[in-house]
Amino acid sequence: MRIFTYAPDLGTSPSVIFSTVILEKLLDVFVVGLIFVRTMGTDLPANIRRGADAALIVSTMGLLTLMFGASRLEGPARTFFSRLPKNKLVRKVEHWFLLAISTLRQMGVVGNIVLLIQSFIIWACEGMIFVSAIHLVGLRTGPLGPWEAVSFANLSYMLPSSPGAIGPFEWAVKTSLASHGAPQGLSAVFGLAIHVWMLIAVTGAGGVIFLIHRIRIHNHTPLLEEIETLPTELP
Repeated sequence: MRIFTYAPDLGTSPSVIFSTVILEKLLDVFVVGLIFVRTMGTDLPANIRRGADAALIVSTMGLLTLMFGASRLEGPARTFFSRLPKNKLVRKVEHWFLLAISTLRQMGVVGNIVLLIQSFIIWACEGMIFVSAIHLVGLRTGPLGPWEAVSFANLSYMLPSSPGAIGPFEWAVKTSLASHGAPQGLSAVFGLAIHVWMLIAVTGAGGVIFLIHRIRIHNHTPLLEEIETLPTELP
């Protein structure tokens, strides 16, 4: 819905919206992964820690290359994809990758830096929700515990699960807090409580804004009917 429904409201095409989604997810995973690697507990095996550090270095170099060298990547990217088998999946991946590069190029270096800073600020705000909640309930954990919890909990959304990551989210929060000295039982209860609060506060607020937007602009077609008219494939 974000890609197809809101494109007319913004006066642009679904492909452009999709390119911004790709960029946003790249920045999200990078920032959350950075927080996780820098805050994960010392009880993890040394080989996992070394692997995480190596993955962070590679992803940092890749992101910096994308953000600051986008104008020089389109030609080599086209050459690379031209050597791959010509099938539907390869064409789709090439299309999406070139869209992301085009978006980065249009924003420029300054715009990309601002976007990266904004991503850090947004995730810092979400991290402060965890910090505040832990202080509110008096759960004893190390100072890095809440930050590992917020990063690991959001990375857990990548695991196949029920809608809303119910299960992996709580497990990630419990594991993170316990690795920084918190009791496992209390950490599990806190994970459930903070998940409920995030769904009510953050997702609920977004839902209210979504409904207000629909009332103002999309008030002629019922939501379920609009969903049924959306394309079955991404642009």
